[in-house]
Amino acid sequence: MERDLHKSPTRDNDQDLILIQLEELFEKKKRIPLSDITFNVLGRQFAAHKTILAIRSPVFAAMFLYHTIELISGEVEVDDIDPDVFQEVLRYLYTGLTRSAAMDIMAPALLAAADKYLLGQLKTRCETHLIRQMSAKNCLDLLALTITHHPAEHLKKYAIEYFRRYPGDVMKSNEWKKMKEENPALLCDLQQMVFTAPTV
Repeated sequence: MERDLHKSPTRDNDQDLILIQLEELFEKKKRIPLSDITFNVLGRQFAAHKTILAIRSPVFAAMFLYHTIELISGEVEVDDIDPDVFQEVLRYLYTGLTRSAAMDIMAPALLAAADKYLLGQLKTRCETHLIRQMSAKNCLDLLALTITHHPAEHLKKYAIEYFRRYPGDVMKSNEWKKMKEENPALLCDLQQMVFTAPTV
């Protein structure tokens, strides 16, 4: 029987092998001469491969596929992301994986980085993680995060619902007191957001 060449290719253990090899490439890239781009992130350098990054992120695709300064110099300056967070972004770009320990510590910062590099799946993953970790202590900060990194609509929805469900607990938190003292305008905006959002 003739094989149908138009059918989707079958996936077996080769897919797992490719993932393992990409993870090894990520871990060993400093020792592999094929890396062709260097990121200078607040004093730390990260070697990477333009092709992999361009495939995974439209921002990097635009940066590396056109006549940009970064393409010509082979270096990219990053001054708005913590180096440890950037390393986790690279891990995700190479492997599609995120470490749970890193998510526990870095999820808000990873969300911001995912927003910057248009990594939709990573952003959703961060939102989901933050929703699961939501408490009276961090509700206000997470709600503020949704203002600067759009569209974090799922996180915004759950933060508003949490605030409405436990307003007393949120307003007794140290975060509430701190924001009231340091940024009352933002606090006012967040309150208005909570009170005017449609009830689901």
